[in-house]
Amino acid sequence: MEDGHLSQQQLRVLASLRQRPGINLTALARGVGLSLPRASRVCSGLESAGLLSRSPADSDRREIGLALTPGGIARLERVEVRRVESLVDALGRMPARDRRGLVAGCRYLASSLTAMRAGGD
Repeated sequence: MEDGHLSQQQLRVLASLRQRPGINLTALARGVGLSLPRASRVCSGLESAGLLSRSPADSDRREIGLALTPGGIARLERVEVRRVESLVDALGRMPARDRRGLVAGCRYLASSLTAMRAGGD
């Protein structure tokens, strides 16, 4: 898997573990919207690839915590860099007028979302 493709589920798991290192499988599954059996299979694959580790939790030695390995952190960072580079390339190919329209649309969307949150919607 080191040079292979990571699925969206695998990427969601890696990103979630970066945000919440040490969480258990149940919390991870809930957080990324997977069934417990599916989350377990995804984690097993990531563990086999050396991207994830399992270890007893500090608070309860019977509970298993999940965390990214240094390889998992590096892999996630490489994926994110490639995604940013792709976006920069795509935006660079857009005509200036279209980029301005995109910026205006994003500003409107951000403003609308902020107003909705402030209003309790």
